[in-house]
Parts: sequence; C-alpha cells; structure tokens
Amino acid sequence: MSFSLDLTKPLGRLGLAINTLVLGVVFYGISVGSYYYMSHTLPEAGAHAKEAAVKAALVEKAVAKAKTSAKGKAFDEKAAVAAAEAAAEPELKKQAEAIHHHAVEGWAPFAVFLLILSAVFFSGFLSVYVQRRANDGGLKGLWIFQNHLGAWALAGFVAFIPLLQAKGLLGAWLPIFFMGLMVFLPLLFAGEGHHDHDHDHGDGHDHGHTH
Repeated sequence: MSFSLDLTKPLGRLGLAINTLVLGVVFYGISVGSYYYMSHTLPEAGAHAKEAAVKAALVEKAVAKAKTSAKGKAFDEKAAVAAAEAAAEPELKKQAEAIHHHAVEGWAPFAVFLLILSAVFFSGFLSVYVQRRANDGGLKGLWIFQNHLGAWALAGFVAFIPLLQAKGLLGAWLPIFFMGLMVFLPLLFAGEGHHDHDHDHGDGHDHGHTH
C-alpha cells in the first residue's frame, strides 16, 4: 500500500481500498467543516452584527422620540433606553429571521464552491489510485474510463453530502453513490502483479536485443 501519486507504482487491491477509505474520511471532513463554516459560522456572525445595528437604530429612534416628548421635563435616559430596548424586541424578532436568511443566502455560493473544490481534489487523488490499481491489474483500454467515472461519482457524492443533508436530498441522490460503486468495484477484483510482470517481460525483451 502506498499513498504515492506516482502512476508508475503499482497498487494492490487492499491498497486501493485503504486509500479510498482514507481519502473519503479526509475529504468528507473537509466538506463538513467548510460547509458548516460558510453556512453557519460566517452567516451567524454577520447576522448578529446586523441585528445589533438594527437594535441600536430602533433604540436610538425610540429614545430620541421619548426625549422630544419630555419637552424640557426631567428625562431619565437610562430608563428610556431600557424601555426602548424592551419595546424593540418584537420588531427585532420579526427582522431577525429575514436578516439570518439573507446572511445564509449571501454565503451559499461560497459554500457550494468549497464543496466543488473538495470534490475536484478528491476525484483527482482517487483517479491516480484508480490508474495505479488498473496498471497493477493489467487493465487497459477505454474500459478503464468507466472505473474513473465511478471514482468521480463516489468522490462527488461524498464531497456534497453536507449540502444534500441540509437540503434533505441525500436519499434522492444515493443511487449516484451506488452506481459509482458498481463501476468502481471491479478494480478490487482485478488481479495483482501484472505491472511488475509486464515490466520484467520488457526488460527481458531488451536484454535479448543486446545479445
């Protein structure tokens, strides 16, 4: 087993299985972390700042109105601020949902972009291991392309799990995972050592020419 990206190095069945599992865990973690950061952490921080600004504006407006109504009488500003804050709560709650929604929508494209990057890198690394396994198994021709397609389907599905779960679409897209698995599995049943055998055969052929 080897995590090398050198296509000339063979990769056995167990190596492919372990590499795929490790990559899946790593990139699933990256996708979950990046999606949560872009869909929760950043939007909530922005929403809280916006809510604070809205609350301050409402309180300031209410205090100014109360001060005007006092018309030179004794004015307790602390009491007026406390009353204004309490009065602003219902209006703030009405606006809070819209503020949060706009904040999430604003960061949504960036969240999807990070998931796309995760899928691309996962697919790229997995394709290298697929090709190494195909070389070791003696698989040649255009049939290898379907194995790569299966790897890309698996990688894309795993990378987008956080988004699919958030949208309630995980079950609907699950067939993509199984379809990718079906065209990926033949690599795990292909023989081993063909790469070394072909290499040795080539060396023997060259050696014959030297004589």
